Amino acid sequence: MDVTIKVQLPEDLQQAITHMARQAIKQALTEAKKNSFPPYMNKTEARKYLHISSKTLLDWETQYNDIPIIVIDGIQRYKRTDLDEWMQQHRLNK
Repeated sequence: MDVTIKVQLPEDLQQAITHMARQAIKQALTEAKKNSFPPYMNKTEARKYLHISSKTLLDWETQYNDIPIIVIDGIQRYKRTDLDEWMQQHRLNK
């Protein structure tokens, strides 16, 4: 014998659950997009990761001498987690 029970949640609880689910999905998509970049990036990948133009990246490298850049035999690489930390260091509302 199959028994079906229907449970109706209060409207505010339904809205809260929907909001939490949307936030979780949004965060998961953000993390997935972030992780689609390699751990070590060239200049083009780094500027795309930061959503800035080539000129802006060059300006930042000139203006701020603390952008973490790895140089081996003249080849520059940007470590993704270093860029994240550098951006956090320049937050206005710390």
